Amino acid sequence: MKKEIPLTLPQLKTIWGKDWDFFVDKIIPNCLCHTCKEVVTIVDFKIVVNDLNDVILEGKCAVCGDPVNRYTETGENEEYVRRIKLLLKA
Repeated sequence: MKKEIPLTLPQLKTIWGKDWDFFVDKIIPNCLCHTCKEVVTIVDFKIVVNDLNDVILEGKCAVCGDPVNRYTETGENEEYVRRIKLLLKA
């Protein structure tokens, strides 16, 4: 069973660090909605980190309100993984 641990927005900002503006500009507004069949902004999202140290946003499409998710492969970045591990120990 894969384990997902909830994160807060301040924790997410800590993970992304100096790349936070990229996250806000490129990740949040670039989610595929299968209902709208287009790229949309994710809203009302909860944040989880999985056992691979990847951050997942689980929220709604800003256009139609249907569920959308955004998977970010933070587990491939050593600095992000270091920050995730520090946050989860606290």
